[in-house]
Amino acid sequence: MESLLCALALGRRQSASRDTLLDAVWPEGEPGRRTNQSLNTLVHDLRRILADALSGRSPVLRTDDGYRLNLAAGIAVDTVRFDHHIAAAADRLAAGDEVAALAHYEQAVMLYRGDLCSGGDLRLLIERERLRAQYLNTLAHLADHAFATRRYDTALRHAQQLLTYDPCREDAHRVVMRCFARLGQRSAGMQQYRLCRSVLREAFQAVPERATDELFDRLRLEPDRV
Repeated sequence: MESLLCALALGRRQSASRDTLLDAVWPEGEPGRRTNQSLNTLVHDLRRILADALSGRSPVLRTDDGYRLNLAAGIAVDTVRFDHHIAAAADRLAAGDEVAALAHYEQAVMLYRGDLCSGGDLRLLIERERLRAQYLNTLAHLADHAFATRRYDTALRHAQQLLTYDPCREDAHRVVMRCFARLGQRSAGMQQYRLCRSVLREAFQAVPERATDELFDRLRLEPDRV
């Protein structure tokens, strides 16, 4: 059932052909009457299990060439909602409504519960990386805005959350260093720089960018300028 729902949710218009669903749910199975009947049974069981939650309406509808999610019945897809909030935030920013844009960004962050499970499917791998990049950029935007408005605890939380997904993002390391400095935790900021160096060396045999080195020097010698 999980494979069936994922295939429908990530399909174009939240639908999929019968052959696509058969490949997703039973990749090792051979096409034939038995597999088709198994798919029909799976859809029927799904309808039965979710009947009460959807007031008797079916979560999956039959189409001419396959099946689609019954979005009108209350079925929601988190990736669709995530993209909606990202697009709405961009529209609000373009209109100069930063408050509304930030609200949409916050909603998008709340929807992201982890990387999309892609298995060996190249199409899903690309989609996973697209969603992940959007999520990380959203966290970076929220962290930068919180820092600019002197909400250093909030900025620190967003930047650290970003680093849990991508520990090589130097821009996030710099935000963390600045936040610690503004919160009076200079030693923690210096330790963050050392962590950044270690991560880059281990991952890429690289050193921090000049901007990161210069920020560390200010933190070490002139913390009031950070």
